[in-house]
Amino acid sequence: MIYVAELSINHLGMLNIAKAMIKAAKASGADYVKIKIKKVNQYYSQKPKEWRGYDFISYRESLELKNDDIKEMVSYCKKIGIGWFSTVHDKTGLDFVKTLKPSFFKVASMDNKNLELIKETLNVCKKNKVPFIVSLGGQDKKETEEIIKIIKKYDVKCYLLHCVSIYPTPDGQSNINYIDYLIEKYQRGNFKVGYSGHEENYAASLSAGFKDIHMIERHFTLDKNIKIHHIKSGILPSEFLEMKETIAKIRKESIKPVKSSSVGEKIFLNKKVYK
Repeated sequence: MIYVAELSINHLGMLNIAKAMIKAAKASGADYVKIKIKKVNQYYSQKPKEWRGYDFISYRESLELKNDDIKEMVSYCKKIGIGWFSTVHDKTGLDFVKTLKPSFFKVASMDNKNLELIKETLNVCKKNKVPFIVSLGGQDKKETEEIIKIIKKYDVKCYLLHCVSIYPTPDGQSNINYIDYLIEKYQRGNFKVGYSGHEENYAASLSAGFKDIHMIERHFTLDKNIKIHHIKSGILPSEFLEMKETIAKIRKESIKPVKSSSVGEKIFLNKKVYK
């Protein structure tokens, strides 16, 4: 299982906070940290211009890391021994990220209908011989199948992440059992299934971890009281570690059932010390 701590915008556009998050993610058992890069002015040109009384574009731009900060962040990841990759939201971000040689390239749920971006990203994955990740939030079965057909043309390894694009996702709405369909339909050859969760805390992530998935990605934060959007989807370092350790215990139980009592059980019963 691969565990990903998504920094999202919870670093507030500050390199020192990003580094602290990376260090905490490493200590919490994350295999990778994930950032996101986008041209805010272009990406949100059709979006609302205000958030909590602030100009949304200015507010959102303030939460982006600068390119030089990202380069230093990548060096820091190498220094402490944790992997990294980025979500790309546009070609400009893709062109920059590929120069830093990440372990994966990802397209997010909000962009999974942008088939041109998917094709461009897949082309980079193929050239650099690294896997492609796509979150399937907002996709129906027909739309997912269309993406799969495109991915197959590039012959790259791919992680399909089940996702519900509600931030935070209310209890009972993470649709975890849809993962069973994705596994049965697609998990073979180059394709592996995972989960990108946005629920508060990590109950749905535990449910996903019981299934035969290969990646869990969660928003990660050092403080849940930061006044930015989506913060309630983030989990603390202690919660990330608890989630990973609990899933490891759960997965030890996910073996084929046996028809007889175990050797250990028979030994215990023969001791006759139970009450």
